[in-house]
Amino acid sequence: MFEKLFSKGGLTLERLRGFMSMAEAGSIARAAPDDANRQSQISRQIRELEEFFDVELTRRKGRTLSLSPAGARLASLIREQLQDLEDFRRDQRGLPKSFTIGAGASVLEWLVVPALPRLAELLGGATLLIQPMRSRSLAEAVSEGRADFAILRRDAIPAAKSVLPLVKLGFVICIPERLIPQGVSDRQASHPSFWRDLPFAAGRDGGQLDLAIRAAMADAGVDYRPRFECGSILQARQLVDMGECAAVLPALGLRGMDRKRIRVLPFAPMKGYGRGLVLHWNERQTRRRAVDASTIQAMARSLVLTVREPGP
Repeated sequence: MFEKLFSKGGLTLERLRGFMSMAEAGSIARAAPDDANRQSQISRQIRELEEFFDVELTRRKGRTLSLSPAGARLASLIREQLQDLEDFRRDQRGLPKSFTIGAGASVLEWLVVPALPRLAELLGGATLLIQPMRSRSLAEAVSEGRADFAILRRDAIPAAKSVLPLVKLGFVICIPERLIPQGVSDRQASHPSFWRDLPFAAGRDGGQLDLAIRAAMADAGVDYRPRFECGSILQARQLVDMGECAAVLPALGLRGMDRKRIRVLPFAPMKGYGRGLVLHWNERQTRRRAVDASTIQAMARSLVLTVREPGP
């Protein structure tokens, strides 16, 4: 069995490891920064694997290398086999498995992290690695086996399979009370005319959420020029908590907010936004790693409960 695979030399774990280090890092230089000898070794190992499989595993784009279709397939196969071997090693030692959960940075902070203890319990006391990524990258990571589970927007997944709905994104405008003149009602503070003179914090990452908020403000007739252009919505939330400015935030991100100091009002311009977050997984991956459907359903319920439970 497999005689042809081993009939000629060149296939070794060390060469597969060298190839995977380049595939995971995205380039030989990033796989071995500031180590010319290791870079040369990885380059040689890739050539040796190409000779063994008689196929081009990488393609040159300008001055950098990228995986060819055959290289991408080989990387996926190696990742699966090494993960299976690692799971076997842990099983024989009575050690828990390790799972990677990916999501956007704010979703990790507000939805995933509070649920981590229960998720680890459901996965047999597993070690959980959390990985921040954008939605499009998350779908690809799950497909390739680089992430076991992902929480992402439903519209970022091309096929309608291996998903469970978690929550629809609603939006609120959060205004520190110190920025609201005495006697101003919720109805008055909810009107776009009141927002025009407020200092705002906003994300500036150019993502869909950032663009949607800016478009909603424009549609409401607000000349929206945030005083603080933040690298993430988490930073905007921090500035709101400090009482320095207002911000439009996902309702998901209100956990722990002091409602006595911050007035939270519906953000009507995005009432119909309606994007939903889902739990996404790769059925082949979970089947190989012995995670059954009932466990995944329980994970989804735990994440939903995180949304419903009030924060500290």
